[in-house]
Amino acid sequence: MTVIIPSRNSSRTSSSLLFLVGGATLLLLFAGWLRMEHIVSLYEWPDEIWSLWHVQGSFSQAMSRVPYDWPPLFSIVAWVWTQIVGPSLEASRVLMVQFALLSLVFTYRATLAFYEQIAPKASGKRTAAWVALVAAISMAYLIFESVEVRAYGMVLMFGALALWLTLRWLRKPNSWQRTILLALVLALNFYSTYTALLYIGYICLLIMIIRPRLIVRLIGVGVLTLIFASLTLPQFVSNALGRLNTMPQPPDTFPKEMVKIFSLFGGSTALALVMGVALLIVLFYVLRRWLNWRYGLLLLIWVGIPAMVYVVKPNREFLSLRYMWWVPLGLVVLIGAATLYLPRKVQWLVIVLLLGLSYLPVDWLQFRAVETEAVPMRMVLSWFAQNIRPGDVIIKDPYCVCGEPIAWDYFLPQFFPQGYLPWATEPGSHSRVWYLSTTGWKQDEKLKAAIQDGRKESVFVGPWNFLLRLYEGPPLWQGVAFGDEVALNGFEIADNRTTFRENETVQVKLWWSALKKPDMDYSISLAVFDQNGNLITQDDGPAKAEGTPEQITQWQPGKYYEDYRTFTMPAGSPGINNTLVVTVYNWQNGKRLAPVANSTFPLSTVNPEYLQLQQFSVVSY
Repeated sequence: MTVIIPSRNSSRTSSSLLFLVGGATLLLLFAGWLRMEHIVSLYEWPDEIWSLWHVQGSFSQAMSRVPYDWPPLFSIVAWVWTQIVGPSLEASRVLMVQFALLSLVFTYRATLAFYEQIAPKASGKRTAAWVALVAAISMAYLIFESVEVRAYGMVLMFGALALWLTLRWLRKPNSWQRTILLALVLALNFYSTYTALLYIGYICLLIMIIRPRLIVRLIGVGVLTLIFASLTLPQFVSNALGRLNTMPQPPDTFPKEMVKIFSLFGGSTALALVMGVALLIVLFYVLRRWLNWRYGLLLLIWVGIPAMVYVVKPNREFLSLRYMWWVPLGLVVLIGAATLYLPRKVQWLVIVLLLGLSYLPVDWLQFRAVETEAVPMRMVLSWFAQNIRPGDVIIKDPYCVCGEPIAWDYFLPQFFPQGYLPWATEPGSHSRVWYLSTTGWKQDEKLKAAIQDGRKESVFVGPWNFLLRLYEGPPLWQGVAFGDEVALNGFEIADNRTTFRENETVQVKLWWSALKKPDMDYSISLAVFDQNGNLITQDDGPAKAEGTPEQITQWQPGKYYEDYRTFTMPAGSPGINNTLVVTVYNWQNGKRLAPVANSTFPLSTVNPEYLQLQQFSVVSY
């Protein structure tokens, strides 16, 4: 009988595998959390909205809207995804997060393969790959592109995959399977965004510098890539000629522009400093010949792309991050490479530092082209859908920079299924007017004054560049008079309810006005009569509301005043014909002001000195 005893190496391998899988899982979960927390909160902007707006309808309709300066792959992916999960922006952002998680996996494999070549004698290669992975997880620009519904998140995934496949291909360039797979992924990069041509060029440079004798096989990869990408090449040529003639936009001075670009990649100055320190350490390694000089040169070229663009094409348009989406991948490789020869404990300290940097506050609007274009339309419309009432109107200030037409067309049916909002150009006699404006901006002062005439500022939602505020006036501009001194201009109960529970406290908002200067400080009584005419409950006293004088003698004719009151139906008082009534009386002698007979609020049949507001039911639990 033979007894097999597991070797020590076998145990170590199992432990290493467990650590690798467990650590990778935890880091990916953390990366997913960092990105998922922005699924709702990150402001949408026109380019992102367009990504989903243009793929509505049938497949042929979606493809007909693909613009000349974008290849079709992301539009195809977005159309398929929205057919499965629906049109909401949040659902499509979840897809981008999934691309990001795959990108992180490919980044780890690519950096590990890169470090095995750049520093074969270094003992910290695997931990350096962990450092690179954490840098990718924490870098603000990569987080942003992991959420934004645009092609850059997808091409970042293909970019990391292309780097890994290139390094694999270099080990076995005779493999036709690896050759075809590499060419296909490079073509997918090109089908995602035409700016990927620069990255494909860099991949070719990498191969030529590392293995110059593979030039013939590289040409084979290139030919296959051209064949795979041939469907969109004519469109690319036409677009490229137009892009080269882009209107000049002079950048800042070289130092200021470089600091701005790398700070944007990191999201903060702190991570930009980490990049700077990593660059100095890698330069030290290169000078000491601790790194393979070919890979070291390639890495320096990679992270130096912004500086090269500044020299060759000093145009702010070409220095924007969307043209250099692949540079952060090089920065991630750089940060990891800087730790190759550091002690293991220091490498883990760097990992902890990078994870801590992910908690630094980041202004996510800095990644948008124009701040006023990035408005929280979803948040505002979602809140508005819960607070608008029948009879309300909404007025948009003529000078308001309040979202693009495609944004309204895309979001409106999601929050208002009827696809309609009660837009108006003048407030007219509407009692509740919602005013959409950009504050701190030019406004139509005449229109705003008309909205405020007889109306008070009320609840609002949104930031300064997309502010929706309610201006609230009385339900009735011509009220029902009590005597010849005051008038009731209407009442409001939340949700227009007509059924209440026992022991429930109900708030009622009354609107009042003075017909003339009142002679004395009257009291107001809100009461409930049951179906037998018995007084069930009442709330007496002066008017109670912020901005409303308690003393009626201080009321001014021509103004409207709010008055908040409550009533509670006691236990044992269920019934279906309870009546809510109101009256005004002299608190000193109890004499009531007689209400005028009218067609709006009938006189109470129990006591004609009360106006009947509405009937309601009370049910027990």
